[in-house]
Parts: sequence; structure tokens; C-alpha cells
Amino acid sequence: MARRKTFSAPTDLAPTRPLTIVRWTTNNPGGSDVHYGVVHYGTDPKELNQTAKNPIRLNQNHPETTFRVHLRSLEPRTTYYYMVTSMESNGKSDGVRSTVHQFTTP
Repeated sequence: MARRKTFSAPTDLAPTRPLTIVRWTTNNPGGSDVHYGVVHYGTDPKELNQTAKNPIRLNQNHPETTFRVHLRSLEPRTTYYYMVTSMESNGKSDGVRSTVHQFTTP
């Protein structure tokens, strides 16, 4: 089965203290129970030089997995570019990577 990926728009939860949550859903990647959602981001779409990641415990019986990664201490009124991927706890990539997306902080 081919892995499909869908991405939701980043959600800005605290405009006075910039926090953005990047959320996306993929087919369940299988493998180990613990995976990481990983976001590579930056202010230049060709240089995503910052990384944030968040662990998740997979429900192996569920066909899809939703990853959520918090991006903290973002500059106000700044456009950020990001790409998402995921990996097992041992660092092995799940083999799915998004294209580059963007959002602007308030």
C-alpha cells in the first residue's frame, strides 16, 4: 500500500508567546511503537536549518497516525517555511517527506 500524506495548516495557539503546532496525518508507518514527528523549518525555504520533533506512541491497530510538533519561540510577524517527516525512535526514517509549506506568525 502506498503511503499517503495529508497536512493541516499550522495552528497558532498563543499569539502573545509565539507557539505554532504543525499537525499532519499519514498512513500508520508501522515499525516500532515509538516514532517522532519531525519538522525542519526556517525563514528561507532553501535553508530549513532548525529542527523540532515530538515523540508519539503508535496505535498499531489504527490505519492512520497524526503527528503534532510544537514550534516555540518564533519571531512575530515572520514568515517561516517548513517540511515534515517522521522517524522511528532508532532514527530510521519512515520514508515520507512533505514538500515545503509556509506560515506567518502574528
